[in-house]
Order: sequence, then structure tokens, then C-alpha cells
Amino acid sequence: MELTDGSVLLRPPEDADADWIVDACRDPVNQRWLPGLPDPYGPADAAWWLDHCRRGWEEATGSAFLVLDAESGARLGAIEVRFGVPPDVGYWLAPEGRGRGAMTRALVLVSGHALAERGLESLELYTLPDNTASQRVAERAGYRRAGTLPQHIPRRDGSFADAYRYVLRRP
Repeated sequence: MELTDGSVLLRPPEDADADWIVDACRDPVNQRWLPGLPDPYGPADAAWWLDHCRRGWEEATGSAFLVLDAESGARLGAIEVRFGVPPDVGYWLAPEGRGRGAMTRALVLVSGHALAERGLESLELYTLPDNTASQRVAERAGYRRAGTLPQHIPRRDGSFADAYRYVLRRP
């Protein structure tokens, strides 16, 4: 399945993306804002994530996409909807994807698709309190801040960090 708005193209990740995923997940910015990422992030971690994505699609528990530039096909980041309770969205950008508005467009696309196709009433997403770039993406895509969840985001060391909760409701 692919989604596009003409500027970004969303497609499921493939095994051929593994080396790029490793490089993107080693980026210090992603390591900072995704405190559950392994450090160092290696090929086995990318293989695990690719398998997780395939299982999500097969079992209808999630929809993971790579975010690409629609014209050039350049990989920019990743976004995933997880159909748990509550359903939520997570995303990250590689350095080459930042500052282009690509993730806002991707979030609008994937959120609209998930709400319509799955008949969901709402979607949530969570950011670390000091991750203002991710918060701006959420707000530009129509999500509204709905409080703080203490000890919600897992860290590599087994502890948990507080999270700002954002919600997008079906129009």
C-alpha cells in the first residue's frame, strides 16, 4: 500500500532499506528523541524493526511506512500507526528529511487514512516534553495537546520518561 499527496510518498519499509535505517537510527537527534532505540543501533536492530513492520501489516496491528520525497524517491523518515488501545502514531526523520515539512504531510496522510479506513474515532501520539519539533509537527497536522502522561516513554535503561499526549479526533 502506498499513500501520497504529491510531495511525500509513503510506502512500507523493505529489506533493501535496512542500511539506511541503521544510519538514520544512529543519528544523535533520533537517539535523543527516541530514548528506547538501541545504542549503538545495528543491522540486527533494523532487521528486527523490518520484521515488526511486516508482522504489523500481516496481523493488522500496525501500518508502518517510510516517508519518501515523492519526486526523487529519497528516503526521509518513517511513520507508524499502531492499532492498540488507544491507537497511536510514532515517527522520526533522518537528518536529510528535517526542515522540509515532510513529516507534517506524512502525519496528515497516515492519520486521515487510519481514521477513515479503520473507522477510528481518534489517534494519539506522544512526545518527550522538550521535543518541540515533534510537537510542532503534531499541531500542524491537527493534533491537540491533551495533557501529560507520567512515566510513559520507555528508555534504554529500563526507566520511563514523561510524555506530552496529543490527540486527533475524527472530524
